[in-house]
Amino acid sequence: MGAALRDDYRGWLSPSGRYPVAVPDYEEPWDSPEPESAPLSPKITQVRPTSFESAREIGEHVRVGTPVIMDLTQMADPDAKRLIDFASGLVFGTRGTMERIARRVFLLAPPEIEVMVIDNASDDSGFYNQS
Repeated sequence: MGAALRDDYRGWLSPSGRYPVAVPDYEEPWDSPEPESAPLSPKITQVRPTSFESAREIGEHVRVGTPVIMDLTQMADPDAKRLIDFASGLVFGTRGTMERIARRVFLLAPPEIEVMVIDNASDDSGFYNQS
């Protein structure tokens, strides 16, 4: 077994960041698609969970690159909050995005999908204001 890393900073690692760091070899799991080779799916999956048990299904869709519309209108508040926390971690871990579409409805998008948010949709310059 190797000796502990030591430095001049009181016998332990220096906060300067100038110490050796072990970097593990990383291999993609055999069942995950390659981001460059996976074609972008023209599908969007809509999920209306009634319990937290749907978290796995949502996660699997986002992991393979399919955007998910997550409608939490039929969930109890505590489970809906848990699913929001899960979805937040999911999009953070996959470097995706999460946008609120409506009350208790969210779009989870993988990083390959660009989501454009237009905040001022009710301005006077639009098509419908032609009076």
